[in-house]
Amino acid sequence: MNRQETATARLVFLALGLVLLWFFQAGNALGPEEKLLWNRIRSAQDHLVEWRFPGGEGPAENIDPWKTGLVGLEWSSTTTTLGDLGAKRTACDPLWAVRFRRWFEESGLKEGDRVAILASSSFPGMLLSAIAAAEDLNLDLFLSVSLGASTWGANDPKHPWGEIESEMRKAGFIRTRSAFYTLGGDGEGGGGLSPEGRAVLEASARKAGVPLVVPESLDEAVRIKWESLEAFHPRLLVSIGGSHGNLGGDQEILDLPTGLNLPGQGLGGGDGIIGRWLGSGRPVIHVLNLKALSRREGVPFDSPPRPWFASRAGTGASLGGLALFFGILLTHRRWAWRDPHG
Repeated sequence: MNRQETATARLVFLALGLVLLWFFQAGNALGPEEKLLWNRIRSAQDHLVEWRFPGGEGPAENIDPWKTGLVGLEWSSTTTTLGDLGAKRTACDPLWAVRFRRWFEESGLKEGDRVAILASSSFPGMLLSAIAAAEDLNLDLFLSVSLGASTWGANDPKHPWGEIESEMRKAGFIRTRSAFYTLGGDGEGGGGLSPEGRAVLEASARKAGVPLVVPESLDEAVRIKWESLEAFHPRLLVSIGGSHGNLGGDQEILDLPTGLNLPGQGLGGGDGIIGRWLGSGRPVIHVLNLKALSRREGVPFDSPPRPWFASRAGTGASLGGLALFFGILLTHRRWAWRDPHG
């Protein structure tokens, strides 16, 4: 092998080595059970597309390009606030089911342990993933959902969350039925919704056979949810979206990082359910800022679903990459000294 071929081989080796370090660093690849969970979510999404769009027309390519069936409308009578389309699509990535499963395991949860999910309907993809992950580990699950949704969430009056949940259960993708719904909006009693929107959500709750709770104030919403949690006594709380009762009215909640928050870290959570839960010494998974959360957890933002996590450069992988690079650099002969007078 001549000098040029040797140099080319070393550069190819460097490139392959860096790619392998990126792909096989801890957490990127999915285990066998995680792959099954990923495929289960993707199959559920295929089913939802056929259910929501009979006749094969499918969702609009510019709104739901990866055909998840979980992206809603730009506006409707059941819409509460504005939302980001890219974040809603990101929330549909099946990798979140795997991430929830790992969060549950990191929290020490085992089969039969109790976990509660309190969510809005703004991120139906994330909600489906959380439910499926909990059921995949055979956790005992308490579920309550506020039916109002921000833009691009479960805000299609023809298919609000109550109907999505029922269809997913009927098709065998989930087992859990919500304990109760609220209307969502201000105070979770439907504040800000039109009479038409309230009527749609009330009808959907009746059709789903789930009790609808209509608090008269934010304080009452927090009280009702807290009493339900205390009666169920879960070890961990999952809060998805911006339900008013979950967040409360204190701006302190805006400083709480999204993702898994453990007690004793000096983190406040405001005066809603999340803050009270952390204050009681129990962990909470807070899901809201999708851009920050996806970047930290290795879920590509607004990208096609793929069954592996994006690189979250760990210290070991970074040092290994630098060592490999400088090792090749030091042995790669780039020039030869020639004496111009020799």
